[in-house]
Amino acid sequence: MILVPEIKTVFLLVPRTGSGSLRRAIAAKFPRSMLLYRHMEADGVPAGYDTWRKVGFVREPVERLWSVYKFMRDFAGDHDPAYIASLRTSAAKPFDNWLVDNEIVFTSPYDRAGQGRFFAEFTVRHPLPENRKSQWLTLRPDLGTAVYPFEHLPAFARGLGLDLGAHNATVGKIHPPTLGAEALDYVRRVFAWDFATRRTLLERAA
Repeated sequence: MILVPEIKTVFLLVPRTGSGSLRRAIAAKFPRSMLLYRHMEADGVPAGYDTWRKVGFVREPVERLWSVYKFMRDFAGDHDPAYIASLRTSAAKPFDNWLVDNEIVFTSPYDRAGQGRFFAEFTVRHPLPENRKSQWLTLRPDLGTAVYPFEHLPAFARGLGLDLGAHNATVGKIHPPTLGAEALDYVRRVFAWDFATRRTLLERAA
């Protein structure tokens, strides 16, 4: 969640929807912007700031989850080893199986190394595994969020004078593998809003 006083806008950051690039671009353009939480949902916007415009982007759900899966599978960097291990272990299985069975929460403030630490910036109101968490729960258009298709993020950014660049982009195969019957049925049920909303938004823009 990024608060941008210069334009009185709150950006809601669904994991793997260009949030890293958007965060850096906003910080460069709007020096008063604040990354209050990494992936807080719309119902967690602080009092007062909930009167500002809220903006978010919805991505094709299987492609987003494929990106989450690859990110977790190959996760590295300057992070707690216990956190790295938990994400990598959770994705050490075929994508179909991960889609249906994963129990690991991607965004959580709680310490996974058993040292009692708390990472406030990763607080969310709904700490669900990404393979069970519709983008609706983060974006909440019923709370007034303006939702745009992920494909329109570059144009939206240009309209604000932002330079997105490319950060944290997954490498290798872009499109997910063909899903088996069980996994396909699962994503169609759990992410029905994601599929329908993205399709409707793209149709309206055509």
